[in-house]
Amino acid sequence: MNPDHWLDAATQLLQQPRRGAPRQVELRCAVSLIYYALFHWLANCAADALAGATKPRDRSWTRVYRGLQHRRVHEQCRRGRLPGGLPSSIHRFAAAIVAMQPRRHSADYDPDTRFAKSDVAAFLAMANRVIRGLEGATPAEKRALAIHVLFRERSA
Repeated sequence: MNPDHWLDAATQLLQQPRRGAPRQVELRCAVSLIYYALFHWLANCAADALAGATKPRDRSWTRVYRGLQHRRVHEQCRRGRLPGGLPSSIHRFAAAIVAMQPRRHSADYDPDTRFAKSDVAAFLAMANRVIRGLEGATPAEKRALAIHVLFRERSA
């Protein structure tokens, strides 16, 4: 799944031609789409890094892609949890996905949550910036991130 398509869908929700403020359902859906753009970037990254980026994709690629778990990603991307030597673009990505996950939970599950269009637009801009910033990450850096979020480290 192409993360840009998720961001494009969120953009379209924010640009709905209507009078007045956007409906909360549109803002909530946009927040969800923004989080999933980040999550699917990571799933693609992990699958390409560990199973290969060649097409057609095989069962191994799909297994790695689907092996990513939201809670584990959140835990492993929290501040200070990334392995040393990763570039700032990956640290910014990790901070963004950690920040967006609770917003996505609120958007999807909390009936009292309300979002402002300006906040959702800022989330969208941040996600676009973060994903564009990852274009310079090397295959080895992406592989290190994938291994970090997929596998639990055991003590000796």
